[in-house]
Amino acid sequence: MKNITLAEISLNVLKELKKIGKSIQAKNLCSKLGLEYEILMTQAVYGLQQNGLASYTEENVTELVASSELKSYIKNGLPERQVTNTITDYGSDEVSIEELQALGNWNSKIFYIALSNMKKNGWVIESKAAKSIRLNNKDFPETTLEKLIGKFKTKGTVIQELLPENLQNEVKNLVKRKLIQKKTYIKRLVSLTELGKSIQISKITVKTDEIPRITSEMLADGSWKDNITNLKPFEVENAGPRLDAGKLHPMTILINQMREIFLSMGFTEIKGPLVELAFYNFDSLYQPQDHPARELHDTFYLKNPAKGKLPNKTKVKAIKNTHENGGSSGSTGWGYEWDENIAKKILLRTHTTATTIRRLSKVIKEKDKLPLKVFSIDRVFRNENVDRTHLAEFIQVEGIVIGENANLAHLRGILTEFYHKMGFKDIIMRPGFFPYTEPSMEIAVYSEEFKQWIEMGGSGIFRPEVTYPWGIKEPLRVLAWGQGFERQAMQTLKRKDIRDLYRSPLSWLRNVKYTKEV
Repeated sequence: MKNITLAEISLNVLKELKKIGKSIQAKNLCSKLGLEYEILMTQAVYGLQQNGLASYTEENVTELVASSELKSYIKNGLPERQVTNTITDYGSDEVSIEELQALGNWNSKIFYIALSNMKKNGWVIESKAAKSIRLNNKDFPETTLEKLIGKFKTKGTVIQELLPENLQNEVKNLVKRKLIQKKTYIKRLVSLTELGKSIQISKITVKTDEIPRITSEMLADGSWKDNITNLKPFEVENAGPRLDAGKLHPMTILINQMREIFLSMGFTEIKGPLVELAFYNFDSLYQPQDHPARELHDTFYLKNPAKGKLPNKTKVKAIKNTHENGGSSGSTGWGYEWDENIAKKILLRTHTTATTIRRLSKVIKEKDKLPLKVFSIDRVFRNENVDRTHLAEFIQVEGIVIGENANLAHLRGILTEFYHKMGFKDIIMRPGFFPYTEPSMEIAVYSEEFKQWIEMGGSGIFRPEVTYPWGIKEPLRVLAWGQGFERQAMQTLKRKDIRDLYRSPLSWLRNVKYTKEV
């Protein structure tokens, strides 16, 4: 056996552990030895661990602490039990609600909570016509909730993890009724290894001159200078204590990362209103007014105000002509009579392309320097059922480039650069169809995590029917692409349920690295 040298504090802990003969909670060991928790773990136990004499385990513990109200129920019974007992003692199976409340001089809130739970337990039947309560049977066995409350009788606290499964299911009822508080902490159990159990104390050499830390007294009298060589060395390679400090949400970090990529590529960010006109959201994108996507099952329309003000008449007329006969775009249009009142409807925007259209409407008027590159990362709304892959409110990422003779080769280059910067090595683009771009491409990236191709979004060149009403005509073209941000976030943050991104489970947030590259 190798020679083992321990600091005196570690030796004292070793002796105590041998005396106890079993594992013990670190905080209880502190009480027995009169040590600070930090000194016990970082010095004494660590010294034993380094020599293979002791180890410790960690586990999360949820402590349930009874409120003062619950303590009174432990003594007197739950309100539903007390009220039921009052009816039993009354001498009749039926009693009016008013008389029953007077019998026990009950607080109204507590009384009606009791009645609700009595009916839930099947103990009583309420007659609303007679305004009375009648006992449903003669026996009222102890409920699972009462069994759980009984666990609090001794100490007023219970460790949730030690409860049987049927009682754990009732914990949420106590929380809902604000009868308990939850306290979560890490329990550390210290125990001897086989070597620690068998080693003889007489075989251990004691470091009597080691100084675990510099004290305020040593700093005051200057004695630390004389003892500097005896200071316990820092274990710089060991991880420090875990800090659950506040930090940016992973979604915010990822949005900022995307924003920086766009800015580094020469793009400018644009913003637009969340509440939008149907004119910008649908009509300006050459979407016919009878299109199914405009219906209530896809779009959130506002009731007040229900309609808004359209832009200048010249642009409205250009959009009207494009829908009816193609206008100046060279198209034949949709061939129906365009209704200005439908275009005035106000809704929650269904895509950030409405913001893009607002920006396009200013390009010729303000004589912007071309090529113009803008992007948007913002919220949109769809009337969809929420499940593990769908949300009613989500974030869309969109970018456009306006320039002379812009083509698909330029678009492919921009998208390849963007997704490479996002960390994807393999990107493919294949022909697709989208209502307001022609030609169009679908974008997919290869996920190393899931070992499969993931579709990210669509792209293409805006159709003349979209750009011509705003004066953007050949050889000027608009390259555009967009994707759902959450789809990217689920890949990067390794979440299988899209709802996790917004309900933010603490167990996940605490383990997400706080770095630029999430």
